[in-house]
Amino acid sequence: MDDNAAEFLGWYLGDGCLSITKNHYEFALTGDLIEEFTFYKEVVVPKFNRLFDKKVELKEYPSVEVCGVYIFEKDFVKSIQKEFNLRGGKKLEVNLPKLETASQKKCFLRGLFDTDESIYFCKSNVKTKNPTFCNTFNYKPKIKVATISKDLMEYVFNLLLELGFSPRYYAPRRQRINENIMYSIVMDTTPNVGKWITEIGFKSPKHNTKIEVWKKFGYCPPHTTLKQRTNLLNGTVNMASSMKKRE
Repeated sequence: MDDNAAEFLGWYLGDGCLSITKNHYEFALTGDLIEEFTFYKEVVVPKFNRLFDKKVELKEYPSVEVCGVYIFEKDFVKSIQKEFNLRGGKKLEVNLPKLETASQKKCFLRGLFDTDESIYFCKSNVKTKNPTFCNTFNYKPKIKVATISKDLMEYVFNLLLELGFSPRYYAPRRQRINENIMYSIVMDTTPNVGKWITEIGFKSPKHNTKIEVWKKFGYCPPHTTLKQRTNLLNGTVNMASSMKKRE
């Protein structure tokens, strides 16, 4: 397995879907039409085509705000399932990839974190008599990934340990009664976040623009869109007006 294949497997376990029935064969990688369109157009589709010697085009579905790669070719779907030992259906149970080198592990993790969860920024919880920068602005970065597969989360946790990170688990929880339990890992110390940005990083502008806003302003407001962050970075709007619009 090379690095590109390892990154692809990260994408699949984050945003992928494989379905095989008697008369239906489908493989898909999908993301948000607004926030992830550039990532899919400039990163996922070109790399996918090089990896599999295909000429697929990025599909857009505005009615459901989704974009992605969709393939319904029986031979391709069966071959990709066999080559990478992919399991279809919901990702409660997954076949974990056999990664040998540190480079493969980093590429896999970047693929997974690019497509499943992200980096976000929090305020300090320390109570003070008067407002401070730390309890007013979202200045503290956290990198998080979540999945319904306990096995995958333990696998990712161990990969991070092997690479010198210090991740920690969030308590498993359900957001709604009828939903599967979510298992989460977070890295929220300055050394861990810095090590991730330097050694692994993201390829998705959805995540990278948050980092660039944080570096430029010292904090990154929550609930901003990719467009808002891009405008902040190129000076089209200022931070004060952007935060006012969010309120």
